[in-house]
Amino acid sequence: MSDKIVVIEDNPDVRNNLKEILESAGYTVDTAENGEIGLEVLKRTMPDLILCDIMMPELDGYGLLKAVRNSKVLASTPFVFLTAKTAREDLSKGMELGADDYIMKPFTIAELLKRVRIRLDKRKEVLERSEQKIKEVTSNIGQPITHELNEPLRTITGIGELIMTEHYGMEKSEIVEFVSLIHKAGLELKEVVGKTLNYYEVEELKNNRDLLDQLKSEIIPSTKHIINDLVTTESQEYRRASDVVVSLVDTSIQFPVKYFKTTIGSILSNAFKFSPRGSMVRVIAGIEDKHLVVTISDEGLGMAEEDVASIGAYKKFDDGSVKKGLGLGLFNTTRTLDMFDASMTINSNKGIGTIVKLKFKVAE
Repeated sequence: MSDKIVVIEDNPDVRNNLKEILESAGYTVDTAENGEIGLEVLKRTMPDLILCDIMMPELDGYGLLKAVRNSKVLASTPFVFLTAKTAREDLSKGMELGADDYIMKPFTIAELLKRVRIRLDKRKEVLERSEQKIKEVTSNIGQPITHELNEPLRTITGIGELIMTEHYGMEKSEIVEFVSLIHKAGLELKEVVGKTLNYYEVEELKNNRDLLDQLKSEIIPSTKHIINDLVTTESQEYRRASDVVVSLVDTSIQFPVKYFKTTIGSILSNAFKFSPRGSMVRVIAGIEDKHLVVTISDEGLGMAEEDVASIGAYKKFDDGSVKKGLGLGLFNTTRTLDMFDASMTINSNKGIGTIVKLKFKVAE
C-alpha cells in the first residue's frame, strides 16, 4: 500500500501540481483548499504526511497545526509547511507549534520528493521502534503479571478452603495464623493491582495536556506531615516501626499531592521490603538550591549498576529471592517525576544498600 499524503494549499495551480507530482511518484494524495476543510480531510484519511501552506483563508497553517497536535489520532503525523515566507519569526513559530519541517517555494521536483521521502522514512523508523517496544512490553507483561497475581490468589484460595473444611479441628491460634497469611496475600495482591493501575493511569495522563497542566500547577503547602504519615504507614505495614530514623524540614512544593504520596510511598515500600528487619531505613528531607531533597536510604539487598540503568516496566531485578515482582514501582516513579519536573537519583550497591534522592521544586 502506498503512503498517503494530504496537501492543503489555497492556490489551485500549486495544489494541483503538487498532487500530480506526488501521484506520479507513487503516493496516494488528497487535497484541500484551506485549513478548515483540510482538518476534515485529515480525520477522514489519516495520512502518513501532511503538506500545508501557511497563509490560507478560514483556518491558516498555524491554526491547523495546533489542531493536529491536539488531536489524539493525528498528533504524531509528520507536518511539513510549504511556504514562500522566510522570516525567522515565521520559521520559529512553526517549529514551536510542532512543525517537522519547511519546504520553501519555489522548489524543484527532486527537492520536494527528497524531503517527502526523508519525512516518511523517519516516520517509518519511529513506528517500527514503537512497535518493537510494544512487542517487548507485551511479551514481558503476561508471565510476570500472571505469576504475581496467581501467587497471592493461590494462598488466599488454598488457605480459605483449608479453613472451611478443617476449622472444627483447628485451634484458635492456628486459625489466626492462617488468617494473617490470607491478609498478607491480600496486601500483595493490592500492591500488584495498584502498581499496574498506576502504570496505565500515568500513560493516559501523558496524553491529557489540560489535566497535566492543571496538576502541574498544584501546590503542597506542607510536605513534612505527609512524609511522616507515609513513613508511619509503611513501617507499620512491614512491622518495622523501630527501624526508622526520620529528619525532615517542612516546606511547600509545586507538585500534585496524589502523585507525591504515590512516589514517596513507593520508595519507602521498597526500602522496607528489600532490607532485613532490624536494619535501619533513614528518611531525610532538606532544602538544596530551591529544591526539596528527600533522601531515603536502606541497608538492604541493593541493585547492580546495570539494573539501575535499565529500569523499565516489567523488567524484573534479581533480588536473590524466587519472587522478583513486576519492575513497575521504580519505573512508575521515574515517569511520574519526569512529568512534573522533578527528578530521582539512585546510588545502590549489591549487598550494601540503596540511597534514593528525590528532588522537588519549592513553591514560589
